Amino acid sequence: MGHRLRQHQVAKEKWWNFVVAFVINNADHQLSKADIKYLENLMYQRAQQSQRMQLFNGNTPHKSFVAEGRKYDLAEVFENIDLLLRAFDLPVFAPAPPTPKALKLTPVATPASQHPKMTRQGESDRTFWFDGRGSQTRATYTPEGNLLVHRGSRLTPKAPAKSFNPVPVRRLEQAGVIKDNVFVDDYLFTSPSTAGSVIYKARCNGWTMWHDQAGKTLDQRFRT
Repeated sequence: MGHRLRQHQVAKEKWWNFVVAFVINNADHQLSKADIKYLENLMYQRAQQSQRMQLFNGNTPHKSFVAEGRKYDLAEVFENIDLLLRAFDLPVFAPAPPTPKALKLTPVATPASQHPKMTRQGESDRTFWFDGRGSQTRATYTPEGNLLVHRGSRLTPKAPAKSFNPVPVRRLEQAGVIKDNVFVDDYLFTSPSTAGSVIYKARCNGWTMWHDQAGKTLDQRFRT
């Protein structure tokens, strides 16, 4: 890594003064060269879309081919990186979310022993729901391909799956976005699957688990 950084320590690249590096310590989850190129392209595209900074890149990073199933894994890696950067006050990939006033959740009064429900007032054609493992979550799928989970949404009350990575939830709790399994603020996810896994507390395919009021999935609405 040091050798790679020194390659950028030249006169024509005086525009940077610090580096953020991410390391995967788990030997079973190392990234291949194709994975890295795919992530590099994804990060470049997301940073360009966010328009939060000026990009100094001679060429658009090449998007390598990865299997469809691997894309979900890499989307989770990207989301973890995005969450960590936001925790360091570096929201480089996060565009400003749309004004959520007309999309606030309205809790329905129920006995304390029952799981709270939410009304579906003011839904748009981009409103989707997630209710896996007893969760109650509402979100808006943005034209940019992000998913805005709305305040008042509830994570599953069940214990996390053994394979679940708790870091994203922990980061959101530390940032004050989630408290007692409830989103206390709107939060923009860049991947439906990562949003789903946080709510589900297990790995999931968000494209097939987020559904609209008619029961159609994100995949059916926007990918087929």
